[in-house]
Amino acid sequence: MQKKMLCTLIATTMGVMATTPLVLADTAAAPVAKQARQVISKADELPRRSYVISKLPSELIEGAKGDMDAVLAALDKDLADDLAQYDIRDRATRTGMLSARAQIATYRGDYAQAATLLREVREQQEKAADKLLSGVSSEAILLARQQGGNDEKQKAAVKARLAAQWGGMPWDVVGDSLKGAKGSLELMSRNVVMGSIKNSLDPAASNLKLNVPASVVTGIVSVRNMFDHTLVFRDDMVAVLQQLVDKNQVVKQDLWSPRLVSLPAEAKASPVVVGIWDSGTDVDLFKTASVRGIAFDHDAKLVPALVRPMGEAASRMGSLKQYMKGSLDMRAAIDSPEAKLLKQRIGTLQQGEVKQFQEDLGALGMWVHGTHVAGIAVEGNPFARVTAVGMHWSHSIVPQLPTEERAKRTAAAYQAAVESFRKAGTRVVNMSWRYGPGAYEGALAYHNVGKTPEERKQMANKLFEIEKQALESAMKGAPDILFVAGAGNEDNSADFAQYIPAGLELPNLITVGAVDQAGTETGFSSFGKTVVVHANGFEVDSYMPGGEKIKLSGTSMASPQVANLAGKLFAIKPALTVAEAKALILKGAERKGRVNLINPKATLALLGQQG
Repeated sequence: MQKKMLCTLIATTMGVMATTPLVLADTAAAPVAKQARQVISKADELPRRSYVISKLPSELIEGAKGDMDAVLAALDKDLADDLAQYDIRDRATRTGMLSARAQIATYRGDYAQAATLLREVREQQEKAADKLLSGVSSEAILLARQQGGNDEKQKAAVKARLAAQWGGMPWDVVGDSLKGAKGSLELMSRNVVMGSIKNSLDPAASNLKLNVPASVVTGIVSVRNMFDHTLVFRDDMVAVLQQLVDKNQVVKQDLWSPRLVSLPAEAKASPVVVGIWDSGTDVDLFKTASVRGIAFDHDAKLVPALVRPMGEAASRMGSLKQYMKGSLDMRAAIDSPEAKLLKQRIGTLQQGEVKQFQEDLGALGMWVHGTHVAGIAVEGNPFARVTAVGMHWSHSIVPQLPTEERAKRTAAAYQAAVESFRKAGTRVVNMSWRYGPGAYEGALAYHNVGKTPEERKQMANKLFEIEKQALESAMKGAPDILFVAGAGNEDNSADFAQYIPAGLELPNLITVGAVDQAGTETGFSSFGKTVVVHANGFEVDSYMPGGEKIKLSGTSMASPQVANLAGKLFAIKPALTVAEAKALILKGAERKGRVNLINPKATLALLGQQG
């Protein structure tokens, strides 16, 4: 199975993500009579349904709209009914359902209803930028469609409306999101999206004999709408965004850097072992512990190499690195040579080339990830000694079939990983990865295992529970190690999604959300009751294997900032317990709304006051 890495990688800005199935839940309909709605506090408490489609997803996207009428009517009714019946305690799930209904309304040509649903989505947003930006571009397109006229008139209307709306928003709040939107629009490609559909949704639908989960239906409609509407106005939206970027060459205030502390080499401190539990780490770039670490392949079997092999993609490493940098530059609205190279490649990519391109980028991301995390975790700490556990997850776009045998091997690997950290004398372990039972549910559906969606949910929960219990037990059995987890990059609730490790509640675990350097919660960062602190996870500079440096974003980059602080606490005061270190980190943090931003300088000062 592909465990979800928490850094923002190039694949998320290619337009391919428009094909990603939505988590379906809804609140658009009125409550049934005066009955109390059933509270839903976990994702697996929601019902699962499937729908019979008449053709493969790619054929429905490019075919007549009438082919989807009956299926969409059934799905829309189920969504409305679920929202009326359930009190869903996760904003991301509710707005995902409302967005799904808006996609259906748009597909039908009911633009007024779609706009109403999009406004409901915006009203439920919790992050400052989302409260302003959510659905604004879609509403502009829908209004132009309602008003009618030829293409040029509609394009002019969209351009004028967005220039006024986006231009009237505070750039320090929406600027990063608008820059990212510009990059995503510029990389939107019909060939890339259709290549992705044919390599992912089509095989899944075929395996399922066209009896597909609700999320596949929503994915089909979303892509059709993107082709029929978003791509039509893409160049006009990019032009408006470029004007705003040119006008607002403003650097956000940096509240993060002044908080950081580097320990001098002559400080009165002791070596401290910092563990990196990730996709693979080039430990040779750092001072290492006596136990350098262990690694497992995608089947959870021991392998010798700590750095994840690139496989045949290694021959394309040079261009792949350029594409990754180009993606990051485009997200920041930087027109670099690498950004131009990426746009050129995406523009010429043929449908038959998409699978290899996606998998190459997946391999590169996992090759980079652990080393990048390690560099953040030990920055400014000359006393840090690195030990690593590598989990070389698959980068194939075809999910592995979950089985009880594999789940038990994974459980054993988790126990072996923690034991390796214990043997190395590790005091803090960073875990910038997460997944929930939904990952197994999707993989079982892809391979058509299980007779019904509800049966697949139960099977997935059983397999997931094997691994969850093993991980939780292993972490509980290492009370002298402080584990630090990234919350996730789905802008959802980590505990609602039942992520491990991010959704666990343990005395020796801290889960971390991401802010930017100004201390503002990022648009991607997940949240929830288990997310107790935040740190900078936006465009953080660190290492790739071999020593080159690159800036990456994600809660993967925020989590090791907290591990870094813990490592310094343990270096300065080795007798510090995990509970004491965790308390110091929490006490030094500063609460502002949902954000609880760590302050390394303040926390280290508190340690000094302890004597």
